[in-house]
Amino acid sequence: MRKPGKRALTIGLLILSTLVAVPALIWVSLTHQPHFYRAIVQVPRAQQAEKARQFVAQSLQLRNDIINEPSWEAIFSDEEVNAWLAKDLVTEFADQVPPEVHEPRIVFGLDRITLAFELDQGPIRSVIWVVARPRVPEPNVLELTFEKIRAGVLPVPSERVIEQIVEQAHAHGLDVRREDVEGLPVLVFQYKPNSEREDVLLEQVQIREGQIRLAGRSNRNKGEVDAPVLPTRKVLQSKFPRRKSQEKGPLLSPVSSLQRTTSPSS
Repeated sequence: MRKPGKRALTIGLLILSTLVAVPALIWVSLTHQPHFYRAIVQVPRAQQAEKARQFVAQSLQLRNDIINEPSWEAIFSDEEVNAWLAKDLVTEFADQVPPEVHEPRIVFGLDRITLAFELDQGPIRSVIWVVARPRVPEPNVLELTFEKIRAGVLPVPSERVIEQIVEQAHAHGLDVRREDVEGLPVLVFQYKPNSEREDVLLEQVQIREGQIRLAGRSNRNKGEVDAPVLPTRKVLQSKFPRRKSQEKGPLLSPVSSLQRTTSPSS
């Protein structure tokens, strides 16, 4: 027969091991970097510079097509977008990115967009990644269906993330509303041009493996099309001032969010 003292010691060791293992497992899960994200952030700088130039050149061509052509389209690769994010975003628009957000990247899959970034929350630095399915049900209306929101490998409740997106969209003058379709949160963004004219219409957003295609038309019968231009840093600062950390809570706290989740789903 096992002695009572030895049995108590065994139970105590099991409890102690559990108390140590559970926080360690949560920490490892939160700080896990998905393979696709690691591969993106390790792209050589020289390669990023060339891809960033391609992104800028194609953006300028799209601008010219919108001005001069009745219909237009553009195709961007996720390599080009990510190169611009790595090279130009951090140098030209760093003051427009929340200070706790680092290395944002994007992946275009079949009919889906994955956005990932590092979120610095003091002792924990998690990779937050979001999978969304875009759709244009009618011109200048964009629907985003959020299929997954993760911190590392752990699911994160969508409510706070969705609320912050809606709040920021409204603050920047965008018309956005929240819907729920088949248990998934959906945000509907609508661009409302000047009531007297509807020059530029976005009609298609197609997501392919590694690419995004944008297509639409410019109704020049309504008058001359205003050329879309990239705003200067001064204009951006005046319209979208940098968020003060003391006015808002952290962008997302994976630990606190997970504590509020009683039955996370994959």
